[in-house]
Amino acid sequence: MLSSREIDGSGLLSFLYVMTRQALFLALLLLSSAYAFIKGGQPERIGAATLLCGASLTVFVASPFGIRFQGVEAGILIIDLLILGIFLWLSIRSTRFWPIWIAGMLGAEVVIHIALMVAPAVVPRAYMQALAVWSWFAQLGLIIATWRHQMRLTHLGVDAPWKN
Repeated sequence: MLSSREIDGSGLLSFLYVMTRQALFLALLLLSSAYAFIKGGQPERIGAATLLCGASLTVFVASPFGIRFQGVEAGILIIDLLILGIFLWLSIRSTRFWPIWIAGMLGAEVVIHIALMVAPAVVPRAYMQALAVWSWFAQLGLIIATWRHQMRLTHLGVDAPWKN
């Protein structure tokens, strides 16, 4: 039988859940990035490098474990804004439609940070989960974008990366 400590998120099961989720995300991040670097065009490779660097930098700028997500994570917000800028640039300059979808996901992350500034009583775990969910979808978006690039190459023989 599980104790209330294990159920309420402060016990071993909670720790294992978080670590498993992080390991799975890292695997997805590495696989989606490798796929984009190997099979993607230049926009997909830029997107992969941006997401990979953003996830890596987030580890370094997050608050220490004891106070992580207790308030607005300013370092993560800055990284999210920088990544958002890169994907907005990609959506304007490239011929691809997918960067605007990922920019929308990153915009949702920025809104979450701002919402915490407005309503600081949000449970830290909810703040963390709300930010994390968009990162999963961004990785899936990159995989689909790379696959679609390959399909265009197969069917058309070419897939111009940039607008004139």
